[in-house]
Amino acid sequence: MNKNKKKGVSMSTRRQEKNLLQICGFVLLALTFSGCAIFNFGKTCLVKDGKPCADIVIAEKPPRMVKLAAEELQAYIEKISGAKLAITNAPGSDVPAHIYVGQSTYTDKLKISDDGLKHGAFKMLSGGNWFALVGHDADFVYPGPQRKDCSLEDRKRWLPEWDALTGETWENPSELTFKQYSSKLGVWDYDERGSLNAVYEFLRSLGVRWYMPGEIGEIVPKMTSLVLPKVDKTVHPDFALRQLGPYAPVLLGNDADAILWRFRLGLAPGDEITGLGCPAHGIAFVHGRDEVKKAHPEYFALFGGKRATDYGSTGYACLSSPGLFKANLKFIADYFKVYPGDPMINVMPNDAFIYLCQCDLCKGRSTPERGMEGMLSDYVWDYVNRVAKELYKTHPDKKVYCFAYNTYRLPPEKIDKFSPNVVVGICQSRSAFYDPETRLKAEALRLAWLKKLPTGSQLIIYDYYLHDGGMPVFYPHAISQDLRSLRGISMGENIEQSPGMYGFTHLNEYVTARLYWDAGQDVDLLLNEYYDKFYGTASKEMKAFFEYSETNWPKMYKDAAPIDKALELLASAQKAAGDTVYGKRIAMIADYCRPLIPLRDKLAKGRNKDLKFVVVPRGRPEVKLDGKLDDAFWKDLPEYQLYDVKTGQVPANGMKTSFRVTWCDDNAFYFGIRCEEPDIKGLNITARKPDETSVWEGDNIELMIETQGHSYYQIAISPAGAIMDVDRKGFNTLWTSGIEAATYVGDGFWSMELRVPAAGDMADTIDANNGISGRKPSVENPWYFNLCRQRMRGVVRELFTSSPLTDGSFHDLWNFGQLIVK
Repeated sequence: MNKNKKKGVSMSTRRQEKNLLQICGFVLLALTFSGCAIFNFGKTCLVKDGKPCADIVIAEKPPRMVKLAAEELQAYIEKISGAKLAITNAPGSDVPAHIYVGQSTYTDKLKISDDGLKHGAFKMLSGGNWFALVGHDADFVYPGPQRKDCSLEDRKRWLPEWDALTGETWENPSELTFKQYSSKLGVWDYDERGSLNAVYEFLRSLGVRWYMPGEIGEIVPKMTSLVLPKVDKTVHPDFALRQLGPYAPVLLGNDADAILWRFRLGLAPGDEITGLGCPAHGIAFVHGRDEVKKAHPEYFALFGGKRATDYGSTGYACLSSPGLFKANLKFIADYFKVYPGDPMINVMPNDAFIYLCQCDLCKGRSTPERGMEGMLSDYVWDYVNRVAKELYKTHPDKKVYCFAYNTYRLPPEKIDKFSPNVVVGICQSRSAFYDPETRLKAEALRLAWLKKLPTGSQLIIYDYYLHDGGMPVFYPHAISQDLRSLRGISMGENIEQSPGMYGFTHLNEYVTARLYWDAGQDVDLLLNEYYDKFYGTASKEMKAFFEYSETNWPKMYKDAAPIDKALELLASAQKAAGDTVYGKRIAMIADYCRPLIPLRDKLAKGRNKDLKFVVVPRGRPEVKLDGKLDDAFWKDLPEYQLYDVKTGQVPANGMKTSFRVTWCDDNAFYFGIRCEEPDIKGLNITARKPDETSVWEGDNIELMIETQGHSYYQIAISPAGAIMDVDRKGFNTLWTSGIEAATYVGDGFWSMELRVPAAGDMADTIDANNGISGRKPSVENPWYFNLCRQRMRGVVRELFTSSPLTDGSFHDLWNFGQLIVK
């Protein structure tokens, strides 16, 4: 769109606001959320000169959401005009016009039905003295045994009820459904609410906007008169599933403002699409209980000769286990008996599913040559497809779904076409689509999955709006472009968002929610209206801030200049807004962006760019990881030394530490490390199992890694090969690196071989708890790292490092060495 045309739209919007502020007997123009005129107005009034000329008519026993819809309509008409319209069960004789909200005997007489109004769709119809806002409305009825709260006592009460229905000891994917009820509003998120959507659309046509929760987030025009519109319109959403919120189904902590904002945006949990259960990791509900772990260890993966029943809270599944497969089928059949209305159930492995089971049945079933995102694709999706085929025989109307995630994000190679009842959810992060190559890869991935799926759209998107740390991550145009490309091929989305930061995150959420209803609308019209209405006197400055941030936020991780510019634009907007409601809204964003200031200071100081480790790639990883460093693979690779932290010198007392490193075609670094040790009998091994924090109290090797987009990871490995890995961003100890380690203790030394896989640029958003988020480093986009050794003898701690540190610790990021693949 050219600049003149944009300017014309903006002027039209301002003229409309002036008209709305005038005292008038009719409204000349009403805009929908897409900016198109849909109403013609006659002479019959709903409100005139601040006095009611209509009532709001609902059924004698209305569904919960119809009652809420009537109350919302009443409240906002009063906010707009000062007139409070009565809510009644029968049209009154004291007013000339009637607004019918939801179905009733009166809409039946007008032959208005909710036929075909699925997924929150609605109708807006009017006659000479009536106006109808109607959709499909129904109260949710909780099926099966219901939990009441999150207490352990209530779970103990509830579990026997669930077990009695199945005769088994399984978890229940719908256990937390009770969180979808709001006691403050008296509604379920699962209540059908088409008429409520119609009410909000009418209020939007009058100029009302809800940009974030609470009064500070809303725009309400002032008019003393409202005219009954002439309209005949049916509105269907472009996406049926419109779930945007925290990971677990929950009505936002019973925060009434946040819940109402969710409703006003037109979001919906999509239970008619995916059911009531947990959206992911469905297999874990079969094997997660302690009773199952004790009775059926064969359901679990074999690692080092031991069944992984204690991996995480649920254990780690063996997808070749015949017993697990049979149990999963019975679990699904029993679940559908208790929850017959659910259309599908999740069949997805437990979280952190990144290793292949070592039992004989699983041997050879991984494809490591496909990289991190495909190494377990055939293994996982074969299981999903086998379950789906069996279910199709007994329940042809039910579906199973699994997310394309982590090590099984790529389509399987050995399945040409899935069973007709398979649904695939693709995990992605559209915030990364500022990079055209990343966006094109995501679109190509969808096409590759569609080729495997039956006729028709059986895709769901799982996205991550998890943005914190002060970075102004705005991407409305990427949202618009992506949703346009998904319209017609995706049933909708689950978006996992950072909770409670609406002062900052609301724009991405608002744009997404509005585009769910009309992905083809002009996003720039939507944005220009937002800048004008929400920031008033500072609209020009805030538009400049948002547009600059959208283009430049990825650069702010490594360059001080764009941070300075963004903060300058924000300060200019604050000055223009002054002490007004606009200033308060801008202050929320400014407060969020405070962490940019220390980051800018560090970036301005700059990194040590003199220390570079240029890696020569090896091609195929022709090495046996046994810790011995005796393979030809390691020969001819450059050898680097570690330096004493105190002296800055290579130790000359028999405690030298050296390492070699290379990159291989399986998207992984390989490190070979040798630690000379004059007191090998006194080797201090404090950790022998994964995730033991005691590793930091003994001898160890530590690897600090900062990738192109993630800062930073810390991995500690004991001489016994026990790994403790931490994502230092938030000190996330649940994170798993995927590193493989093998160690060897020799005569006067101990050594280690490491495989350090790169999980791809989007790993930390697709799965924040698994994988090193980054791609193959280059001169332009290197990794930064520090390889370290700790030696403990009693209370004496000796430290050695590959980087010249200035603060005496291993964590001096600005002096890390560059890791570059030639």
